[in-house]
Amino acid sequence: MSMRNVSRAVLLPGRRKFLVASSVLVAGSLLAPGAIAEPYPNRPITMIAPIGPGSPQDALIRAMADVMTKELGQPVIVENKPGAATTLGPAAMAANAKPDGYTLSAVFSPLVLVPQMQKVAFDPSKDFTYIVQVATFPIGVAIKADAPHKTWLDVVAYAKANPGKVSYGTPGTGSLPHLGLELVARQAAVQLTHVPHSGTNLLIPAVLGGHVTLQASGMEWKPHVEQGAMRLLAMFSAKRHPSFPNVPTLRELGFSFDVEAQLGFVGPKGMEPAVAKRLHDAIKSASESPHVQALYKKFDMDHRYASGEDFRTSLLATGARMTPIITQIGLQAK
Repeated sequence: MSMRNVSRAVLLPGRRKFLVASSVLVAGSLLAPGAIAEPYPNRPITMIAPIGPGSPQDALIRAMADVMTKELGQPVIVENKPGAATTLGPAAMAANAKPDGYTLSAVFSPLVLVPQMQKVAFDPSKDFTYIVQVATFPIGVAIKADAPHKTWLDVVAYAKANPGKVSYGTPGTGSLPHLGLELVARQAAVQLTHVPHSGTNLLIPAVLGGHVTLQASGMEWKPHVEQGAMRLLAMFSAKRHPSFPNVPTLRELGFSFDVEAQLGFVGPKGMEPAVAKRLHDAIKSASESPHVQALYKKFDMDHRYASGEDFRTSLLATGARMTPIITQIGLQAK
C-alpha cells in the first residue's frame, strides 16, 4: 500500500506524535518570530561615564565607545552621570538596569572606597559583573603658577602657620586624591580644608580663579602646567612621572603613601557569561585601537589590561589596602 494513501488514523502512535509536534513548532516559528533569540547586541548600548564631560577620562571613554560601535554593529551611547566620587553612575546602573548587556558603566577606584565611608545601596563585591580593566592613571597635586608656594613642603609650612587656610579641590569626598591628601595632612600634622567638586571639569577653574589653593586629581592639570598657568608640586605614584621628571613623589618627600587610580568597566550582576565576554572582547579591542592608544599617550595614562576577574580582585584589594587610611582619618561609615 502506498504511503500517500494511508489514512492518518492508521499511522503509528509515535509517528503521529512526531508530525503533530513538528507542526506545532513550524506554526510557532511562523506566528511568533520574536520567540527566537536574536544575536547580541541588536539595539543600542548605554555606557555610563560617572564623571563630567571634558575630562581626559571622559575623552577616553567616548573614544572607546566610538570604536565599540563599529566593533559591535550597534551604537554605544555615552551618558555622563557624575557625582558621589564617581559612584553615582554605577550605583544607578546596579539599582535599575537589567543584566542584559545593554547598560554598562565605567568605574574608578572610589567604587571600593565610598562604601567604607558612607551607607550606599550597592556592594562592590556582589552587585556588579566585572568585565575588564583598561587603564591606570597617575594623580598629581597642582597649584596656580603665581602662588607663593613653590613646593609641596612650602604648602605644608604655610599650613602649619595658618591652620585651615590652605584649601584643596578634588573630584569628590572619598576619591583617591581626597584620601591621599588627608593622609598626608595628618602625617604632616597640618589642617587642610577639603572642597569636593562634582567631577573633575570644575577643578581647574577653581584653582585658576583662586577659589581653592590647590587641587589633586588625574592629569587634568597637565596642559595648564605645560602652558605655565599651573605648577605641579607632587605625584601620588610610586615613581616620578616620565613627563615631569623633576617633580617628586609624595613618598620621596617623606610621606608613606602612593597609589594610582584604576579604570575599568562593569555591568549589573547576573550577566550571562557569553554577553560579558562579548563586551570584554569589544572593550579590549577598542582599548588597543590606534585612536585610543593615542589618547593614552596624550593624557599620560597607562594602558593596563586585566580580565574581569583580575580587575575585580585588584580593585577589591585596593579597597582593603585603603581601609586603614580611611579609619585613620576618621571617615569610616558609622
